[in-house]
Amino acid sequence: MAVPSLIPGVAQANGRFPNAQEFHQGPGANRDLMVVRFTFGLAVSVDRGQRWEYWCEDALQYGDGYDPPLSYAADGTLLVALQDGLVSTRNGCTFRRQPDLEALAVRDLAASPDGRVTWAIALTPSTTPESRVARSTDNGLTFEFIGDRFANTVLETIEVAPSDPQRLYASGTIDGAPVLLRSDDGGRRWGRTAARFDGASGVYVSGVDPRDPDVLYLRATATAAPAEMDAGAAGGSGVLFRSDDGGETLRVLLRTGGPMRGFALSDDGRRVWAGGPRDGAWRVTDGGAPALLSAEPVECLRWSAGVLWACRTFERDGPLLLRGDGEGPFVPVLTAAAITGPPPRCPAGTLNRDICPGRWSVVRTTLLRAAVMDASSDRGAVVEVPRPGDCGCHAGGPASGGARWIASLGVWWAARRRRSGCPR
Repeated sequence: MAVPSLIPGVAQANGRFPNAQEFHQGPGANRDLMVVRFTFGLAVSVDRGQRWEYWCEDALQYGDGYDPPLSYAADGTLLVALQDGLVSTRNGCTFRRQPDLEALAVRDLAASPDGRVTWAIALTPSTTPESRVARSTDNGLTFEFIGDRFANTVLETIEVAPSDPQRLYASGTIDGAPVLLRSDDGGRRWGRTAARFDGASGVYVSGVDPRDPDVLYLRATATAAPAEMDAGAAGGSGVLFRSDDGGETLRVLLRTGGPMRGFALSDDGRRVWAGGPRDGAWRVTDGGAPALLSAEPVECLRWSAGVLWACRTFERDGPLLLRGDGEGPFVPVLTAAAITGPPPRCPAGTLNRDICPGRWSVVRTTLLRAAVMDASSDRGAVVEVPRPGDCGCHAGGPASGGARWIASLGVWWAARRRRSGCPR
């Protein structure tokens, strides 16, 4: 269902209210890589937020209204989960479909802290749902299915314990009832915990303590809601649970009046942050009483490399991404005016070169007032920043309008056919 615009004069590029939803930073030596998922595509930086470029939904091979889970692998490959598989890219020009997960709905991705192991939850699309867990140890090049098949089960989220790669948690529903599963052997065998959610729905494994694999956090929608809604859904109040015994028992750490769309956990496990668009961001230290950190309306939270990042609820011409130290106020680090459009380094015949500029012209109208658009139009295109290991994509020579249109139309149509499940 399309969400009606709440701000007068705000057009919607794809029928949805524009918002930032998720932030990721590359692991280890690839921390210069950053991505923000929006309701209209991705904003990507290869220089730790100095410059941002736009990748449209068509290039990523998913349709309007879908919000793909994302994850970075150890070598900087960006993995994008789809309703019919998974695509990956190192450069934003070429996108590889992952054959092992083809035609499966990939519901969630989780990576080890160094990005060397990526876990995926895959759902078989049928009247009788079946979920499986898959693992990649080669930056998403291949995935191997691990452990049980879960019949009549819709798994939604998966997390790995940073201090014990054999400890995994997954949440979802079995026959419509919320469930938390745990594996102590790297996903080969799973057991259902005794966790009780007191009527909450949309249970979402949000994080595992970096030092203690038995300590984990779960978000949920506290009021009755459809099964597919999680704590970040459009309605309902949020609740944050903590478990100190591997998910066997839970206690409530925080309740919010509106949806709890953001969660972050510090590297030492002592501090957690959670919040949403109605309640702002809250901090809990050492499992104590919650304290309001900021009244800024947030759509996501993530602790990375000593920084607390927050997606801010959309306000025209306002900041899209904030940062802070987790103790004091946030400061803006990304506005729509700073996003310079699709990457010009990609050659003709790629979607980010031929289709995304048209998408971006509509998105900019949604995000910015005319005066701001005029002021930001002089910044030009993104300056190419070559990265080791990239495909070496560079803008090719001039092509005739007809040739470029035919090439881009062919790529766009192929992506649409794959996305919709049409025969190849």
